[in-house]
Amino acid sequence: MHLRARALSLFVLLIALAACGPKAKGPVAPTSPYPAATPGPVTEAALAEYFQAALPEAFAAGTISADFGSTDVGAEVIGELALMGVDDMTEVGTLLPFDFKTKGIEALAADGDGTTNLAGMLRDLMVMKDARLYFTTAWQNHYSMNGPQDFPVPAAYGVDLEGLRDLGIYGDDGGGDEEDLDGAEDVGDGDLDQ
Repeated sequence: MHLRARALSLFVLLIALAACGPKAKGPVAPTSPYPAATPGPVTEAALAEYFQAALPEAFAAGTISADFGSTDVGAEVIGELALMGVDDMTEVGTLLPFDFKTKGIEALAADGDGTTNLAGMLRDLMVMKDARLYFTTAWQNHYSMNGPQDFPVPAAYGVDLEGLRDLGIYGDDGGGDEEDLDGAEDVGDGDLDQ
């Protein structure tokens, strides 16, 4: 009788194992909705080409323009990317959150004029990657900000921009003599880069 009970227990165990099936190897990573970036150096032309291919609707609608705003800003942004450890186009491609076509563009559209250029979008993406690193290493006072309201896209992704106030990155929203990140006296009206 004892042998029969063991056989029955073994049979039940085998049925249970068969019902559970093979063990999964882990979660499957989602596939990016964006085209793969071509490996190579980060250049203004490569950035424009990649983002126009990744976000064609935003460029067609005029939400994002394929320029950097003014002379030398493209070189500044490429330098900022390098300081953030992004020096190849394949790394640039990893900055875009999978839901940027919806969540990021919606946050941008809900803000003031609802448009940006490549420099603004790339700076938002760097802030989203690591805001503290961006403002302490890459930013270098290249442009001025009045406050967290200047970053609707990173805010939509949960970046605590108010928590960065201790870095002195914002103007004082009305002129005054707050100090900015590099310790220089602010020239007023939130303009930190003159």
